[in-house]
Amino acid sequence: MNIEARREALDVLKNRHSHRVFIDKPIEKEVLDEILEVGLHAAAGGNLQPISVIMIREPERKKYLRELLGAGFIEKADTLLIFVLDYYRLKRWTEVQKAPFGRQQAFRDFIIGLEDVMCMAQSMECAANLLGVGNVYIGGVNRAYDELKEYLDLPALTIPILMTCLGYSTDKGMGRKKLAREYLVHEEKYKRMSDEDVLSGIVNDKYDNWIQPLEGEVLEKYITHFTEVTDTVNGPEWTKEVIAKIKEQGGINRAQYRFGWHYNPLRQRSYNEKIFAFLEKQGFEFLPK
Repeated sequence: MNIEARREALDVLKNRHSHRVFIDKPIEKEVLDEILEVGLHAAAGGNLQPISVIMIREPERKKYLRELLGAGFIEKADTLLIFVLDYYRLKRWTEVQKAPFGRQQAFRDFIIGLEDVMCMAQSMECAANLLGVGNVYIGGVNRAYDELKEYLDLPALTIPILMTCLGYSTDKGMGRKKLAREYLVHEEKYKRMSDEDVLSGIVNDKYDNWIQPLEGEVLEKYITHFTEVTDTVNGPEWTKEVIAKIKEQGGINRAQYRFGWHYNPLRQRSYNEKIFAFLEKQGFEFLPK
């Protein structure tokens, strides 16, 4: 590949975005095969590849997953790829060749396995973008572990990690900005952000000082919500500052929206027990007793 072609490929990757509008055009077999082949060659710790990919293309099965996970565009995508952390296959290997197996007992190995899954998923995402196939990640599969275990016939020592929707798309993206390099890339050691850095790099540059205006009963509803959430996760002293900021702004800012409303920590942490119970049921033994 010449240098100009390489630069064109890099431009595609730098301008990638999530697609949530898919058109009724099937992905050609050779294109889908190429995307999968790239994933098969992704980096993996020790080249163990503790990953399985379950490909869903049947309309009824896509419909079920749309109903289960709650995103309408899932059903419209041509192909769904569910990435599974797979220690079952590794254990079967050790059973056949009479080797010890204890990866399910080590949290460190679990983290490495997650890294391997993401390396494969991201390699396929890059391949899809380079081949003109739209795609979007679905990270919320962890809220439906038990249903997916049954529906996908998952054995012990497997965990569904995330899903990718693939398909040709007319979606132009939402024009979301990314953080400037200076806030993500640290040279030699970690550089802490000052208040001025946060205001300049995150609040103003990335989010354009976004505020959702609120008033009257709606504002009071949000104040009640944020009081409950912040009291529970940070305590009453921080709650006073959060509520004062909401009143001063006449609404909520992007940080408040993301970390107090959209990703409500009370709702997010309510999944802890269910997730830990599923991991234990699937044979993972690293959780504290």
